[in-house]
Formats: sequence, C-alpha cells, structure tokens
Amino acid sequence: MTRSEIREEIFKILFERELVDNGIAKRTDEIINEENIRNPKHIEFLKSYVTGVEDNKDFLVEKIKATLKGWTYERLGTIEKALLKLSFYEILIEKMEYEIVINETMEIAKKYSYNDTREFLNGILAQLVNDMK
Repeated sequence: MTRSEIREEIFKILFERELVDNGIAKRTDEIINEENIRNPKHIEFLKSYVTGVEDNKDFLVEKIKATLKGWTYERLGTIEKALLKLSFYEILIEKMEYEIVINETMEIAKKYSYNDTREFLNGILAQLVNDMK
C-alpha cells in the first residue's frame, strides 16, 4: 500500500467520524485489519494522522473558519470538512510541503467529489498558503 493509499484511508476514517461519533481508535484498528495493512511505518502514519487530526480538531476548525471567505464552516459538506481537516493538519501541524498536500487532496477529491468541490477546496488551500506567507 502506498502512502497516498494510506492517506485515502485516513480520509475515509475522518469522513466516517464526521457522520458518526464512533470510537475512532477502534475504527482505525478495524481499517488496518480490513485493509490488511501490515507495514509498521504505514500503521504508524495512519494512526498518528488520525490521532493528530482528532486531537487538534478544534484548532483545525478555527483555522478553516478563518480561511473561508464568504462561506461558513457549517455549510461545508462532510467530504469537504474531512479533506480540509486532513489538509490543514498536514500543512499547519505536520509542516508538509503544501504542493504535495494540495496534490494529494485533489487526488482524493477527484475520487470522492464533484469538479466544483475540487475547485472550492483548491481555492481554500491556496488561501491558506497565501495567508501563511
């Protein structure tokens, strides 16, 4: 499994978390078993990101709200919320290169959303990057 595929699994866990207040640690372990993820580095990456987003969700939501222009966080769809939390986490907390994060986000969005959603997400992430400069 590639790192991009692991990131997609992280997105799915976060998406589910937006819909159902489930035990996220238990659900993460279930995904590891269901997807037969055996590489310790992949397991650590998945668990640390899910935990990191969950532990920092209030901070991430506030940053997303501050970045949205003419839109409210409450109006965002579940896909957008999950992808933005993951992206903001990677850029702001993990300090990943924003080009990589945006590309990975667009790849996941291609698979799970509409064209206008991708453009919308791209605009928000571009605004985040501009705000950081």
